[in-house]
Amino acid sequence: MSTLPSHTSPRFRFRLAAAYDWGDIATVTQQAYGQYELEIMEDCRASFQRGMQSVLAAKDNPDMEWWVAEGDHGISGAVLFCHPGATLPALDDSTITLTQPEARLLSVSPQARGLGLGHTLMQICIQRARDIGSPTLVVRTMPEMDSANRLCQQMGFQKRTEAGARSGSMGRLIDYTYAITPEEAPAPAPPPA
Repeated sequence: MSTLPSHTSPRFRFRLAAAYDWGDIATVTQQAYGQYELEIMEDCRASFQRGMQSVLAAKDNPDMEWWVAEGDHGISGAVLFCHPGATLPALDDSTITLTQPEARLLSVSPQARGLGLGHTLMQICIQRARDIGSPTLVVRTMPEMDSANRLCQQMGFQKRTEAGARSGSMGRLIDYTYAITPEEAPAPAPPPA
């Protein structure tokens, strides 16, 4: 008889998503964001859901990369890394073309919370921003998203925009930025003696 691995010692691998992952990504994302449905104000709930569905449906967009955390029993976490130039739906039903890379829809299944998957997925996004030479990575949250706000603060993201700084449903957003530092160059080899 097979049993699930202990939640204290799971083994996960982190990888770029493949086409066969879309259903699992959608499931994990909807599970993760389902807890906010009753808390998000009525005026932005429908826009939030439409935006999430539209991004989840954008499988073949070269400006977006889905990264996943996969364990023995499937995908337990996902994040969307968006390149500058990506055009995405905004909460006010308009579209926005990004000027900086963004990490969006960070999702961890309820069963895998507290295992560090969100932290590792965000580290992947920071590295991807570094890889493309960006000086910053942007993350947008809402006040209800306590764990996301806490994660951003713990990882050294700086709050750029408070909720209420914009009008309408966009006013629900909190923007965080992470300053990308170049990776340490290896120390030069000592001259031959």
